[in-house]
Amino acid sequence: MNRLFMTRQGFSTKTLRVASRRFGAVAGVKATSPSPPPVKPNKMNDMWNIDERSWQTATLSQMSGPSVWTGEELVHDKHWGIQLTEQERNDLVRAMREVLAEGNIEFSSNGIPENVNPDNFKLKGSTLMSKFDAWSENLENGNGVLMLDNFPIEGLSRVEIATAYLGLASYLGQWVPQSSAGLRSASRGFGLPLGEVRAEMKGMTPSGGKQANNYFRLHTDRCDVISLLGIRTAKAGGYTRICSVPKVYNVMLKRFPEYARSMFAPFPRIWEGSGGLADLPIWALCEGKFTTQFSPSYIENSQLLASARKLTQDEVEALDLVEEIGIETGHRFLQGPGQLYFLNNHQVYHGRSSWLFDEQHESKVEKETVAEPDGGEGRLLYRIWLSPYNSRKIPDTPLFRHLWGNVEAGVPRGGLEPALKSGLTEKPKELVRQVESGEHEYYGLYKRKFSEEAKYAMQ
Repeated sequence: MNRLFMTRQGFSTKTLRVASRRFGAVAGVKATSPSPPPVKPNKMNDMWNIDERSWQTATLSQMSGPSVWTGEELVHDKHWGIQLTEQERNDLVRAMREVLAEGNIEFSSNGIPENVNPDNFKLKGSTLMSKFDAWSENLENGNGVLMLDNFPIEGLSRVEIATAYLGLASYLGQWVPQSSAGLRSASRGFGLPLGEVRAEMKGMTPSGGKQANNYFRLHTDRCDVISLLGIRTAKAGGYTRICSVPKVYNVMLKRFPEYARSMFAPFPRIWEGSGGLADLPIWALCEGKFTTQFSPSYIENSQLLASARKLTQDEVEALDLVEEIGIETGHRFLQGPGQLYFLNNHQVYHGRSSWLFDEQHESKVEKETVAEPDGGEGRLLYRIWLSPYNSRKIPDTPLFRHLWGNVEAGVPRGGLEPALKSGLTEKPKELVRQVESGEHEYYGLYKRKFSEEAKYAMQ
């Protein structure tokens, strides 16, 4: 009995199609096989479970295992820079063309296919089928990183690329609708299976609902796994940075143990759900596995609201150190066309440098559309948010349930759904006013500026 049959749990095709609109390609999936945690704690050890209930008294110790890595170690890992065979690339294109030719694809408001899944994106007989389990295992119980070096995009339209991309991803997990407490445009992917990363304006602070060419500090997106596919590079800049969160934790614990402890406490951040504000620890452990939700800009924006708890100087310093340690220990690279990566957000941070943006030539695409891969200029990446079939359990507390929607292993969660369930909230007027008026300096809360990373947005 194959893996996909086991994980579907008897759902009908009709039920799967309905579920795909909300949770992705395959609903109700459980982990196919239990795996040991990537660290070496035990249930009697304080490092087994740490969250907002125990952060002040828990005994903190160094973590070990494959989730702890440096950039130098990553580039020598077998899951970094995987070369698809020519036959595997052809298999993806063939499956894409077959599913589009069938005429049963449902399209989102921005023309992206919504119901691509293993039932209709058929890879039977492809050697890719023998690789998905190992890739899933590494994402959840290994270093949390998977990078394919040569995904097929040459000569394909955005619909064709998106279909092949979503089809491949559906064998690793179900897509969840993307979300943002800041920009809520279709081009960004708000509420949709696929978004794009590109510049619509120049500057450090995005405004008017537009994406900017700004520098992003290391952060997570609010999903279990984020995936980005390179379509075009910028004329200059636009580098990607990734790092191991347990490695950042280990370094901070060694150098500044009290700062490391504070990261397990609840921090306020803006969100698009009920009330516009939510609290969650930056770091936590559940059954020996790390989990993190971290957006420096969302935390910073919360400090512009009168109703948010004000951070102490020590808390801000701890947040600021993440960027310094992450740059020190992580990997920086230029994501080229056809390079496709998946990152486990529970244990890997990602960020980017600013890039050269030619406003005259690159801002012609309206923000409510998705840019074609050909005929355009400037940095462009496609993005998918995934809930993997073998995802980890996260702390069963009201704070985690509020932002994630579900804390059990192997179930759809994250993305826009929890905010929809609680009730979408417009961005607070006091926040909008300060951003649009220019009063707010993006990342102004933090003393470390990393001007080299931000230079193209500041010119």
